[in-house]
Amino acid sequence: MILSKVHPGRTPPRSQPPRGGHSTTLDLIEGLYRRAPHATLYTPLCKIRDVLRGCHYLVSTDGERLSAVVAYTDDAIEATWALPGRAEILRNLIAQVQRRLGALSFLPVMETGRRSWSQMLGLQVLGRYFRARHVAPLPGPPTIPAGFRLVTVDVARDLPAVVRLMNMAYPSLPDFVDTRDVEEMTSAPYHFPDGWFFLREETHRHPVGMAVNGYCPDSDEGFIDWIQVLPRYRRHGLGSLLVTESIRRLAAASFITVSGSLDAPFAVGDLYRKCGFGQTRQWTILGKQASSRRAPATPRGGVRPPKAS
Repeated sequence: MILSKVHPGRTPPRSQPPRGGHSTTLDLIEGLYRRAPHATLYTPLCKIRDVLRGCHYLVSTDGERLSAVVAYTDDAIEATWALPGRAEILRNLIAQVQRRLGALSFLPVMETGRRSWSQMLGLQVLGRYFRARHVAPLPGPPTIPAGFRLVTVDVARDLPAVVRLMNMAYPSLPDFVDTRDVEEMTSAPYHFPDGWFFLREETHRHPVGMAVNGYCPDSDEGFIDWIQVLPRYRRHGLGSLLVTESIRRLAAASFITVSGSLDAPFAVGDLYRKCGFGQTRQWTILGKQASSRRAPATPRGGVRPPKAS
């Protein structure tokens, strides 16, 4: 086993020859991500690519094969990855970073064994999430109940309605969504205009549900970001309708992923399994305390857990 520190933009040392023409640790992560996105990062790569470019890296190799990676900044670990059966190697890398940085504000890890990472590292759990990819055949158009209509969001016109619906559908959020949050989302490089749409109740012509989906051009990934239905309209299959339509609108992507909270008051994962998502992995966000810059339960975070009926 070889442990080395690699800085961003630098070629790994000769003891870690790059595979497949990759020249940096981030390139290696991108290669892993394309093969198994749900088991490589806790969130779509395009959301944190710029953060990863600025990270330092600790890596472990078995001969010429990468076995574990930790990407870290001055106060947080931004990404972790390990081959199956290499949890102890990853734990050792994390411990090295902990000794250098002290208290960690943020640490994403994929659960793989009987003992949780929280138990092994003695850190507080900030959030628990599943991450899955779509594995079923692509669906046809969903059946829309009488009295409802799917309407693509016009951000310039519909911004107040978007903000209002997000806050009404997410009463448990610690921070209210405001226009700045939505403007940041729609100005992001992964913004996919056709992936934002309302489910509108036609009698009063007001939205009762909404889907927010994104697209990562570099990895050709489509992802479901938010699924929301107002509480009084839940338990009628409208969440499934929004997920199915989201998959249909993202169908041109090479693969489609979703993340969701495991601490939601209802079984969000069951909804996505029913809609064709599988290969599910559990990711845990650890830290000494919730980070205000990226608290996992808020829409400002790298993890935006979809909630649906």
